[in-house]
Amino acid sequence: MKLNLLAAAVLTAFAFGSANAALPDSWTVGAAAGYTYGYDHSFDNATINGINSKDVINYDQEGYGVKLFGEYNLYDWFGLGLGYNYIGDQALHYEGLDENNNEVSGGSSLHFNIVEMYGKFAYTFDNKGSDVFFKIGPTYSWGSWDGESEHRFGGVAGVGVQYAFTPEFAVRAGYDYFVNTAKFELDSKERLDESMLYLGFQYTFGGAQPAAPVAKKKVKTTQTHTLDAGVLFPFDSSKLSAEGQSAVSNVVQSANQLEEAEFEVYGYTDRIGSDAYNNKLSQKRADAVTAELQNNGVVAKVSEGKGKANPVTGNKCDGVKGRKALIDCLAPDRRVEVVVSGLTSEVK
Repeated sequence: MKLNLLAAAVLTAFAFGSANAALPDSWTVGAAAGYTYGYDHSFDNATINGINSKDVINYDQEGYGVKLFGEYNLYDWFGLGLGYNYIGDQALHYEGLDENNNEVSGGSSLHFNIVEMYGKFAYTFDNKGSDVFFKIGPTYSWGSWDGESEHRFGGVAGVGVQYAFTPEFAVRAGYDYFVNTAKFELDSKERLDESMLYLGFQYTFGGAQPAAPVAKKKVKTTQTHTLDAGVLFPFDSSKLSAEGQSAVSNVVQSANQLEEAEFEVYGYTDRIGSDAYNNKLSQKRADAVTAELQNNGVVAKVSEGKGKANPVTGNKCDGVKGRKALIDCLAPDRRVEVVVSGLTSEVK
């Protein structure tokens, strides 16, 4: 059962395959404490001082443990760790009659010191370094009981989760299983494994730091959109065409890059016709564009008809003969200008 759970944890960790820490090339240090449980192997078939352990051995398997650990996070998915574990408050007691019917009794508290080295694989589920992880590696332990001590090599496998409040500070919970912690000197040597369910805190430092935000200043920008009256309106008309509606919509979209945008609309005609007529027509055309801006969610602060003022053709058309030819030549003068001013960000 334990092997199946361990195999599932390994497969899960490798399936995730990403992110041990918030920052590559960083260090993590921490401490934890928790509940420990010892696992004996074949005590029921062992004998101690000639007495069958089935009848006489009482193994207090539960205890407490403390853990100190340090890790170097090589990548955002893998790190190497070194830890120290202390396990105490477990005990072994025995009493009974030996083969000569002599009373035999004894016992001792059990204490274990376990140094572990491990690789840590994990999957991070936020940008601060919170993750679920799997660890595995070798151990070196020394235990003491009944006035004696023993040193052994073994292994550790563990799973856990850590939640980061910030990229530096996190809480960690996990379960470690330590193999071959000790062998009791009974008539046959019986192996003891240990486990620890723990909760602790950790601190992460170093690693590549995020770049400081780039300071930006606001710059006033002005855009002038010249819209051809021949596209906006039929000749000698102020009713906006479908093409004209699309042109006004494009102006609004192009102004989305500006902050606090303000719109001004100016209408112009060519020089054909009286000043009164051209002023009235240019005002109607400016108002038509202003109304379409409002349909697009924009309110213009200025809507003004300027008649035949500010012609862009200059004296280009002075020598043109015939009304139709003159109308065609003066086409650039028949226009509506939409002036958009606003703020843009500029890197200092």
